[in-house]
This record gives sequence, C-alpha cells and structure tokens, in this order.
Amino acid sequence: MIDQFVVFTSHGQVLYSFSPQGKRLAELQVNKVVSHLITTPARKDELGHKYIILKLDHFVAACHLEKQPPIIFLTTYVAQDLELNREAEQVLDLGTKLWASLGLNETIELNLGKKAPKNEHNYTWVLENCDEQITKFDEYFKAKFNTIKPGKLKGKEPSQVNRAGLQATKPGKKVVSNAKSRKWGRDGVMEDSHHGDTSALDFSAEGSSESTPSAVTEVNKDSFGIRTNKGEFLIKEIDALLSKNKSDVAKNASSSAGAFGFLQKHLLGNKKITEDDLTKVLDKLKHKLITKNVAPEAADHLTSRISQNLVGTTTANWTSVEITARESLQQSLTEILTPGVSVDLLREIQQKTGSTAKKAPYVFSVVGVNGVGKSTNLSKLAFWLLQNNFRVLIVACDTFRSGAVEQLRVHVENLAQLTDEAHTRGSKNKRGKTGNDFVELFEAGYGGSDLVTKIAKQAIKYANDQSFDVVLMDTAGRRHNDPTLMSPLKPFADQAKPDKIIMVGEALVGTDSVQQAKNFNAAFGKERNLDFFIISKCDTVGEMLGTMVNMVYATGIPILFVGVGQTYTDLRTLSVEWAVDTLMS
Repeated sequence: MIDQFVVFTSHGQVLYSFSPQGKRLAELQVNKVVSHLITTPARKDELGHKYIILKLDHFVAACHLEKQPPIIFLTTYVAQDLELNREAEQVLDLGTKLWASLGLNETIELNLGKKAPKNEHNYTWVLENCDEQITKFDEYFKAKFNTIKPGKLKGKEPSQVNRAGLQATKPGKKVVSNAKSRKWGRDGVMEDSHHGDTSALDFSAEGSSESTPSAVTEVNKDSFGIRTNKGEFLIKEIDALLSKNKSDVAKNASSSAGAFGFLQKHLLGNKKITEDDLTKVLDKLKHKLITKNVAPEAADHLTSRISQNLVGTTTANWTSVEITARESLQQSLTEILTPGVSVDLLREIQQKTGSTAKKAPYVFSVVGVNGVGKSTNLSKLAFWLLQNNFRVLIVACDTFRSGAVEQLRVHVENLAQLTDEAHTRGSKNKRGKTGNDFVELFEAGYGGSDLVTKIAKQAIKYANDQSFDVVLMDTAGRRHNDPTLMSPLKPFADQAKPDKIIMVGEALVGTDSVQQAKNFNAAFGKERNLDFFIISKCDTVGEMLGTMVNMVYATGIPILFVGVGQTYTDLRTLSVEWAVDTLMS
C-alpha cells in the first residue's frame, strides 16, 4: 500500500495530503521530491505524462507533473514492486481526474493570474475560495480510494507488512501503549505514577511463578535470531514487534491536520536562524521528549545542543526552522544512542575462551534495582550463548532475596531441557549439579555480602576447572539511593573481576533512570564502570522510550540488548534508527 498522496505546487505549497495509514504528512519526502525536481528539471516530454518514477532515499516516488497550472501529484511508498507501481498509477489517475473534474486547475490559474494578495506568510494561497471544492475532493477521493485494489509485497497481505515493508509483525503479540510508569522516591520507596487501571501491568516479584517461563515448548528460535555461514547465532534487531501504536499515530495525525489545516502549510528556506526563531520550536521539542519519558535534564541537554548547532546557520531550500530543528534533534538522539565502543560480545568471548595459552571463562555480572528482571534477562543471555555452543555456568549470587536460588534453578532446568530433549527435570548431571553438560547452576544457599564474594570466586575457579566457556553471575536487586546496599558492589567487582558488568534497566521507570544509571555506574569505584545496559520490559511502554536516552545520556554506557517479553527468545539488539524514529513520532 502507498504511504501517502500529496498535491503541491512547484513552489512547495502543499494543497492536499492523504495517508491511508493515518500518518502525518511526510514533509521530508515532499522536500526531497521538490529539491530533486529543482536540481533535475523535468523534460518537456515528461510534463503531463502519465507518471514518472523517482528513486530517492529510502522511498520511491511516483509523480504526475501538470504544466498549467504548475502542480505536482505525488504518491510515495517504501519499496519498488510491480503491484505497488500499478497501485500508484491508479491513485494518480484518480487524483488527477477528480482534481480536474472539480475545476480546481481553473481556479488556481485565476488566482495566479489576478495575483491574489499575499498572506501573513508572504505567499499567495492558490486555493483561495476553494474550500467547498477541496471538501468535495477529499470526500470523493477517500471514497474512491477504498475501491482500489491494494498492492501486495512479496505475497504478503498489507496488514502483515510493517513500516519498512520488509518484515511481518509478530503474530499474537500485544503492544501496550498506555502511559504507565513507576519511579523510586527519595526514600527508596517505589511510587506508581499511574492512578488508573493497573491490571495491564504485572509487578510481581521475580521469584513468582508468573515471571518464570515454564512453557519451554513456546521458544521460537527463528524469531529470536539468525545463524550465519560461520555457525554464529546472532540476535535480531528490534522490529515491528514494538512498532508505533497505529491508533495513536492516526489520532495525532488527525488532530494536527484538522479538517484542512494542513492545506495552508508553507515550506520556507534560506533563512538565517536566530535564538528567537528557535525558542518556541525548542519548547515544543522539549515537551515532546518529556512526554516520551525523557528526563528534563536530558531534554535540556538535547535542546541546548540544537541551539548551539543551529544559531547563525541558514535553513536549506524548502525547509522550515522547525524541520531543521527536528533534523538536528534526530541527529543528536542518534549520536547519543549509537555505541561508541564495540558491542560484538560474541567475538570477545571467542577470543578469550579460544586462547590456548591460558584458557579462562568469560565472566558476566548482572546488576540492577529490585524487580527489573535481572534473572530473566540473564537467562535470555544464557539461551543466546547456548545457541553459539558455549558451555554456560549460571551462578546464584543473589543470596538475599527469598526464592532467588530456586528461580534460577527453574531457569536452568528449562535451558537444559531446551538444549537436550532427553533431559529429565529435577535430575542432576554427572557432577551432581542442576543442569546438564551445556548449562549448569552453581549455588551455595543464602547469606550476607561476604558469602556473595566467596560464591563468585569459587564459581569462577569451578568454571575454569570444568572448562565452562561463560560464567553468568546473578546479583541481588538493590535500591540505587541506599549507600548501605550499594557499597558491597565495589568489593564484589574487585574480587570477582568480571569481564563485563551489565546493568538491567526498566523501560517503565521513566525519569528516575538517570539517577539509577549514575549511582550504579559510580558504585564500582573510579577504576571500574558499567559496560552495557539491557533495557527490559520495552514491550510495555509503547512509544515512551525515554529511559534508553536517559541512561545512556547519564553515563555514556551503550545499550547492548532490549527485553521485549518473558520468554527466552524475547531479546533484541537495539536498532538506533527505530528508537529515534519512535521518539520523534
């Protein structure tokens, strides 16, 4: 299905816009088409031609160019396909014939001929006194559009194709877009910021049966990742599973467009930007960021960067100050979320475990506040590592929370059963431990912080003796603003010396994620920092992805994975483009 149908003048005045998906007018696409037509003028034989195809950045445009009056009819879509080309031609035929039948071309010529007075934006509105005709055009066009047979992409129905036109939405996955979040107060007590129906959210303790995957038969490796020619198993990027809620997008589009408010949208250009020009624009962008759970201090930082980058510069052709500011914000968000260090953990593990000189296991430590899903995400990591044929030792270093060891035992039983169908649940392996030859649990009961360090050191020695490739150490959840609970992290890291320390952050927590990230990053001392973040429960926040920006902004630590559900395959690598697009929507 096409993305949008737009009618505009050669000077960039948008006369009409329609999106079958209820999206906002994609101004950047119109700008690129106008820019292309200016730099590469149409030949005489193209004027009035059926339509021409323009292959531009990330989309295809089908255009019909009218010579008199100088009007462009445009349809855009994300992939070139014969069926889509045919659909675009049908839409253009419908639009041009209906436009002409209502006498709009003649009215435009009259308005241009009599040189109608300019409005407050210093341009002539060519559809002066055409409100009734435009209303009829909109009504008839939408009615006729529904009779056009939708194009298909590679045999898939349009409802199955996501925004990129390449990957089907995961069936049966429910996206929760309600603006619900929770945060921790100064006293360390969790506060729920949502006062309505909270039945859609489950904040059960990690040890509860609800948060422990038991139906191991539901694991779908194909949805989890792909195997390369070298046999490596790579986790997929986040995809249409967490695409923007369509009803919200449609609602935003209709409210911003109004009845025909978008018709008088004018694209400016070649304007020198001043601080006054940016004041209202930056306030608007800051408000948008904050509504997406971006912390005020992070939003201030981003908007100040826009001001520094743009004041004194000149806008591009056919580009307004607001669009220029949005593009600058998009670039700043991309820079923040793009990792500045290698996130190729697979290669690092292979290099360390494959060393013949002194083979040693690769050690991970997973930390975070209470209830964010540390044990669940540790088990997801274990499942990925098992797909790459590593032998994994899971260590129960959470010796505080009741049921923590038992929860990990269930995870190990599940993972053992997934790697060996013949595994009998509850049985011991040849070393008398829970698990099998591929995955095993190292446990030593419950106790104080001294026991944690002791277990970690013993586990690493055991893993080395038994030729395990990877050690995954679970830790107790702790309030980030309680120095007594945070202080044991430094001696733990000094003694265990993990190769990577991963903090699990919760997408639901919102603006308090800045302080959480700062406190945990500082807890290991000046010589050691966090290495990566895993952002859990991203499937519960819809477009409110501010936690990602907050945690990376506060520390400079990159996001390794995002959690999108409760099963072992509900883990994805972060698509920076997707995250920025969602935050900017």
